[in-house]
Amino acid sequence: MDIFVSVNALPNGDGSFEKPFKDLNAAKEYVKTLTDDNIVVNIMGGRYFFDETLRFTKEDKPCIYRAYDDNSVIFDGGIIINPDDVKRVKDMETLDRIIENSGRENMCEVDLSKYIPGELFPYGEKGFRKAILPSGNELFINKKAYSVSRYPKKEYIKLGKVVDEGSVPHKGDFSCRGGIIGYADSRIEKWKNADNAYIYGFLKNGYADDTIKILKIDADKHKISLANPHMFGIDSTMTETRWKILNLLEEISQQGEYYIDIAEKKLYFYPDCDLENALIQLSVLGTPILSFLNASNIIFDGIIFENSRSSGVYIERGENIVIKNSIFRNLGTVGIQIGMGSNDHGCGKWQETDKGITFYDNKNHMEPVSEQVGNLSNHIYCMAALDGHAGKNHKVSGCEIYGTGAGGIYLGGGNRKKLIPSGNMVYNTHLHNLNRTISTCAPAITLWGVGNIVSHCEIDDLPGNAIIINGNDHLIEYNKIHNVIKEISDGGAIYMGRDQSEVGNKIRYNFIYDIKNPHSYDMYGFTAIYFDDFAIYNEVYGNYFYDIVQKGRYFFATVHWNCGGQTSVANNIFIDCTPGPDPNSYSNSYKVMHEKPLSQMRVHTIDEEDLHGVDVTSDIWREHYPYLYDTYVNNYDHTTVQYNNFVCNGMYHSFVDENPSHLNFKLRDDFYMKSKYADNVVDRVRGIYGERVDFEMLDFDKIGMIRNEVKV
Repeated sequence: MDIFVSVNALPNGDGSFEKPFKDLNAAKEYVKTLTDDNIVVNIMGGRYFFDETLRFTKEDKPCIYRAYDDNSVIFDGGIIINPDDVKRVKDMETLDRIIENSGRENMCEVDLSKYIPGELFPYGEKGFRKAILPSGNELFINKKAYSVSRYPKKEYIKLGKVVDEGSVPHKGDFSCRGGIIGYADSRIEKWKNADNAYIYGFLKNGYADDTIKILKIDADKHKISLANPHMFGIDSTMTETRWKILNLLEEISQQGEYYIDIAEKKLYFYPDCDLENALIQLSVLGTPILSFLNASNIIFDGIIFENSRSSGVYIERGENIVIKNSIFRNLGTVGIQIGMGSNDHGCGKWQETDKGITFYDNKNHMEPVSEQVGNLSNHIYCMAALDGHAGKNHKVSGCEIYGTGAGGIYLGGGNRKKLIPSGNMVYNTHLHNLNRTISTCAPAITLWGVGNIVSHCEIDDLPGNAIIINGNDHLIEYNKIHNVIKEISDGGAIYMGRDQSEVGNKIRYNFIYDIKNPHSYDMYGFTAIYFDDFAIYNEVYGNYFYDIVQKGRYFFATVHWNCGGQTSVANNIFIDCTPGPDPNSYSNSYKVMHEKPLSQMRVHTIDEEDLHGVDVTSDIWREHYPYLYDTYVNNYDHTTVQYNNFVCNGMYHSFVDENPSHLNFKLRDDFYMKSKYADNVVDRVRGIYGERVDFEMLDFDKIGMIRNEVKV
């Protein structure tokens, strides 16, 4: 049965083609009354505005919601500003604050009180291990995200004198005292009237960016005082430290910059186009555009989700929710979240310890929440067996996600206590140009739980990680990952670590290439695949690695360990990578699991109701991962297993016909590794015990997105 929806419909429609419903909620409620099978809601072209989330529950019947006849259907979580309401700034007091002539001469303004009668939302603090919350109101013109004004524009200021590092929550100081830094640039003195400015940067470690509100700029003493601390404290002795200042009216000087005066409800911006016919959008909605709460068997096909302070789609419980052939862009947090998030604890209210995370306010317990990412990364860190109630067999397919604030997709599902897989999947999807406001701990895809799949995707152009893994038995295969880890150090395109029970993950048949961090800082390394802090017993098989080149004194191998090891690395091809496969697998996992309280808790929490960890000695875990049980009980250590890997620097004609710059590494039929094999291989991760293993000829053409896949 076909039902129709049109944004241009008259009131009191009946869902027919001639009299369509005017909004989706009317169609959704009508579907509940039907007894038909194969119901299709056809959404006619146009822009559908959402001032609240459209929620589906278990009462909603199986249905396909699709863009009708390939029309452009846009779900918009904000407002559109009439170009006629854009005025040139004439107020001299405002213009006098602008430092550059280019800004003064081209500054435009909009009175937002006409459009938003309620409150506006500030830019806000955000960063490493902070909660991912709805963004402040953001500006988009002609589908392009404008940048909040900043200084410097692209580069950073090297961190100099630190007057006060501030309190250090990481070390147990929860006084929440903001740090104080000195400055030498006289330009900063012109910002002394800026009351909504933020410092952004890497204030100690290259893997932890932060955005902190400025409390005061003292022009006489050349000091900047911050309102809150950085988790690790501020440290100018670290060579990676660098910063800039954001959200300054004074620094609008280039096309594509903006500033919102929250108190006065004024938008200021420097346009990069003729505004007469421009699409000017401001994000408003602070919850997901669509939410599925224990709903099942619903498909959304061919929708554009944009212009929201939160995410596009949220999925919790249920099964077989499919989001396909859709675009997610210009969103404040992520594109899609599958699984519950966690509540927010605010700045500086937690401490990472050997026993997990301790809060200085015992009333502030971590709790799972719906429709918000929040402090999920911290919650998983403390409650390693957390079940996000993500449901099963949900699928994201044929989508594109870009222009988000804090990553792409949270892909949860499955139960770690019982090793029940979810089968949730991201397939044939392109994720790129993410992380507008957060660079670290906010990857393109966050995997957590058990048995989730990332297949045939392309991930590129990111400041940080492509994929972060938490949990077990995830499958990452046939993906192209490139041009990532552009801003951070001590990171990998694919990253996992710190939990010896997170085993059984397979990373196979991927092409990871062009990873060359452009910064010249004397930083820790970066790599393609990073098993950090005693991560063990995972599989890296049949991948291509190309042009992954280190810079600085701390080199990481292309597949790298920080302690641990005990992982299968086989049948991979390394081309022009410096250095190649040389994992650092020192230390003893048995000792770590028995002597470190955090590790002990994660691998041997017997109580089924206690989510701090799992029990690797339980029957289901012992049967599923006998090698992990042997390591925990008997101090078994078969170290890192490497075999049938091919390393090449130059000499491409020996195995491919193409020039490597063409990025086609399809193996020639006469590739000499075709006849190679390894004898007496013991690889317990792959279930091999003293056998001969032949080199597998890899099918390079299968890697990446399936561009011509038939739409279903």
